Amino acid sequence: MDIAILFLIIASIIGIGFIGNYVFRKTKIPDILFLLLLGVLLGPVLGIFERELFMQITPYISALAMLMILFDGGLNLKIEKVIDRVPRGSILAVLGFIFSMVAVSGVALVFFEELGLMKSLLLGSIVGGVSSAIVIPVASELDNFSKKSRLTLDVESVITDPLCIIVALVIINMIVGGAGIEMVTVQGATRVISIFSVSLVIGFISGLFWLGILKHIKGERFHYMLTLSFLFFVYAMTQILGGHGAVASFMVGLVLGNAKKVSDIIGAEKKYFGLTERTKEFQNQISFFVKTFFFVILGILITFENPILFFYGGVMTLVIILTRYLAVGIISTGDGFNRMEKSIMTLMSPRGLAAAVLASAPAVEYGIPGTEMFPEIVFSVIFGTSLVTTVGVVYLERRKNVSSHPIEETKGFKSE
Repeated sequence: MDIAILFLIIASIIGIGFIGNYVFRKTKIPDILFLLLLGVLLGPVLGIFERELFMQITPYISALAMLMILFDGGLNLKIEKVIDRVPRGSILAVLGFIFSMVAVSGVALVFFEELGLMKSLLLGSIVGGVSSAIVIPVASELDNFSKKSRLTLDVESVITDPLCIIVALVIINMIVGGAGIEMVTVQGATRVISIFSVSLVIGFISGLFWLGILKHIKGERFHYMLTLSFLFFVYAMTQILGGHGAVASFMVGLVLGNAKKVSDIIGAEKKYFGLTERTKEFQNQISFFVKTFFFVILGILITFENPILFFYGGVMTLVIILTRYLAVGIISTGDGFNRMEKSIMTLMSPRGLAAAVLASAPAVEYGIPGTEMFPEIVFSVIFGTSLVTTVGVVYLERRKNVSSHPIEETKGFKSE
């Protein structure tokens, strides 16, 4: 390919990523929809990029995307704002994930008997959690949506990204190792808890260590690049020690983004100050760049050899919404959520980065037979759930705006 053409394509991808982000902020239409469609256009439709070209590098780009975006998520999450909603948000994350995973697995067993139970559970775990990259910004822009509802969704979305990845990796290792379903409930649950614990501890200790280093290097011109270097080191060491690097990256970001609060929690004599606002803004730019190219690459990986797979993905989207309705109903009991808030929380079920990262991993990285169809199914689920979120939330917002009855504010909180 000619260098000029390649640079033109790169410029177009970044430009469309910017436009998609702008449209997202104005209309709440997720930018990943534009990026996925651009990838489909550049790949299977126009044939500008060959799918095989990206198959080998996808695992590395996936890991980089998850590392950067979870670090960014932790960096921008304020502890004092969400700590009150951690219990209920965590329950919603776990229930929503389990219900969705079981339901999608059931659909997969009906449509693809040849997959078997373990591979069906793997597919269910891949699309089991909501996307923090979509939920957090969409929820923050909603009118007539109480603060506690918003923070509950924030906590849930932050938890489910790493939860999807860890559970999926555990199931993949069981499939590769020949373990059966009888080992999933006991060994699987123990493994997930172990990975989370190791990752969070390593991330927290690493974050504290780097806060101390930042006090001495903050004035240096390239201190942020050294911070990135340290982040990659933490990711690698966490993987080596049996944890998950992306979870540790999130915890490092959480510590660096809440330096003063962390100082109070640990009783430090000298206050930490973490990263500057200018540095955080640069990190946001890096995350935007990585996310933009990752979702375009996912679109390039899609094939249309078996169009019926997209129909199956649509059915899975439907059962995801139905099971989420059940999960939201359970966690809202006794918490004073009104009808509109529960409706919005039910529709706020977009799949995104975690699902995209895992879509091609079983076939490309681990060579698990029968999982070659996963990218197309996951693509349609990401697309479908994002559309449901967009159309549903916008409809409910407009419906409420024309109503003469304002939403009731929950006691102790004020709608924002």
